[in-house]
Amino acid sequence: MLGMSGANKKKDAAQKARLEREAAERAAAERSKRLKLLGGAAAVVVVIIAIVLATGAFKDTTGGAEKTKVNGVELSGIQETKDLVAGLPQDGTILGDPNAPVTIIEFADLKCPACQQYEVTQQKKNVDELVRTKKANLQLRLINIIDPNMGTEDGAKARIAAHNLVASDKFWPFVSTVYYNQGLENDTWATDKRLKELATGAPGVGAEALNTRETPQSRQLAADADKLAASLNVQGTPAFFVQPRGTREYTPVEDPAGGMAAAVDAAAKKAKAPATR
Repeated sequence: MLGMSGANKKKDAAQKARLEREAAERAAAERSKRLKLLGGAAAVVVVIIAIVLATGAFKDTTGGAEKTKVNGVELSGIQETKDLVAGLPQDGTILGDPNAPVTIIEFADLKCPACQQYEVTQQKKNVDELVRTKKANLQLRLINIIDPNMGTEDGAKARIAAHNLVASDKFWPFVSTVYYNQGLENDTWATDKRLKELATGAPGVGAEALNTRETPQSRQLAADADKLAASLNVQGTPAFFVQPRGTREYTPVEDPAGGMAAAVDAAAKKAKAPATR
């Protein structure tokens, strides 16, 4: 009996050890499964964060521009736009002295993110140094290249709205305000409602001046900009050229951030005498 009792004890001990080992293995397997699930979730979070960062949801693209509430809507860059155009003559699409020896021609798209970055980081510097000093004036030619590439249509509407403000010399403050509040290039954000909000906040513009319907004026301005862009082989925006006064000579500016002043100085040497009345 004692022999059988000892054998049973060994058997029981072995069975207990096997059960404990199997339980440990199951627990380890469960922990491994949970870790894999957590790892997958973490990977999903990383991908989501990467997408959000890529689309700019966490990025301030206005260069820290002041925010202002207009009729309950928060808009960026109202003060910056005031500072940009303050005291300067506006003649249609031209900002500055219309008789300046050089015209800086900028081709831009209101939905173009590179144009927006130039507007908020560089435009005022060039305006202060070149336009306010009457060395040059600045002409903005709006073209529409984002819509065809992104399958959107609101860029065309924004261009029409801007061009319909040319006759009242409200073009420049509207364009600047639009850039400070630009949406994503692959989104349809330039709706009638949004453009009205921007016109309401744009210094000196107002909602009543907004017209997003095609007019003979907007059609002609768009056609002229598109024709000139095609003749100069403009492939993207923003694109810059300098034109000496009284000439049809257009010289591309390859480095608008660092080389605009030199380009204006070179063009000024070729300027014709201003027309007399």
